[in-house]
Amino acid sequence: MPIEIPISPDYKLSSDERNIIVNERYFTDPTKAPNWPKRFADNPDLDPSPIARWREIAYFSSVDRAIMFVMDRRVKLSDAKTLEDLARIIREFRGELAALLTVEGNRKG
Repeated sequence: MPIEIPISPDYKLSSDERNIIVNERYFTDPTKAPNWPKRFADNPDLDPSPIARWREIAYFSSVDRAIMFVMDRRVKLSDAKTLEDLARIIREFRGELAALLTVEGNRKG
């Protein structure tokens, strides 16, 4: 049975029989679809809000490597200008993971 574990609002881990897969959340704008004008004309109650979707971005042999990849990606995509900024981003990510582990631990205990 494959895993499906959110590790932050924008990333989750899934798996297949060989890999731990990092998935990243992205948004699509339904109003940019070629058939949007016709769909909207037929149903004016359609929601034009962006739609959250997931895409596979990396494959790993272990969970720890996948998690390190996500932390590294968040650092690389950040707007950090100083070492203090980097330290804050790393602390925030570690705090999110710790909170998830605490919540999961409390559910089982």
